[in-house]
Amino acid sequence: MSERVLALHHLPVELLYEIHLFALSPALPLTCKHLHAVLKFAPTTIHAEYLIRSHQAAIAQSAEARARGLVSYALRFPICSRNVLEAIFRSPECPSAPPHQATVLPRRLFRHLAPRDEPGQPHWTDDDEPLPFLRFLYDHPRVPRIFIDSYDGYALTRAVYAGFTPLIRFLLSKGASPECKGSLPVTVAIRRKSLPLVRMLIERDYHDSAVADGPRPKKRRRLGGGAALGIESKGGRDTSSGGSASPLSGSGKRRKLGDRVAVNSDMLKMAVKCDARDIVEYFMKEKGCVPDMQTVLMMS
Repeated sequence: MSERVLALHHLPVELLYEIHLFALSPALPLTCKHLHAVLKFAPTTIHAEYLIRSHQAAIAQSAEARARGLVSYALRFPICSRNVLEAIFRSPECPSAPPHQATVLPRRLFRHLAPRDEPGQPHWTDDDEPLPFLRFLYDHPRVPRIFIDSYDGYALTRAVYAGFTPLIRFLLSKGASPECKGSLPVTVAIRRKSLPLVRMLIERDYHDSAVADGPRPKKRRRLGGGAALGIESKGGRDTSSGGSASPLSGSGKRRKLGDRVAVNSDMLKMAVKCDARDIVEYFMKEKGCVPDMQTVLMMS
């Protein structure tokens, strides 16, 4: 009678945890389905200890890992949830972060965001991830200062692409810049044909609780002519409410804040190409953007 051959799936889960913490290999859970399931649903303390030990091994070999710190390193892993982070901070092995250290937001937190423009799809809310997790990071005293424009403003760009307006408001309130990567978030909003999103990105004092998640319907209006070009009518001036950073006249009125990003001719050209007529009018009449000759020919 042949002897029974023992394999990893025959070992107790406690011993598998010890092997996992000793190996510190991200490939180990992929060796078999059983091991993957055991390690995926391991206690948060095991995940926390794995991330701490893995970070200690990384800083011994990489100056980048030393500069970014434990929280930035841990956030890169899908197992790093709110409960796992709290377990990390409770661990006696958790190092204290230097005062100058910043937390980098990984792209994985925002990569899954996609538009919800189809009929029947639910609108984005404050309870949709990653918004609750971001609030937890900002509210936790052990999390170092967060670099909100990590990876060239990837978070804001992806939120605009998805039309995730609660997340956009949150990121802007924390200092996210629409100027990142050549004002890519504004370009994405233009392609969505969403004037409220464009105004939210540009104007610091813009508040509109009725911003829609989907693209706005087209307005059938000619782009050419004096009105579209921002030419004042004979009897008066343009009385629109946008754009200027100058103070408002009259006592008790609030001084308008400066825009986050300046509207340029490339943005106007993109709006014309997308046939976003309300955005074209906004850029020209309220922001005073003058089209170049190529854009004028496209409008005629």
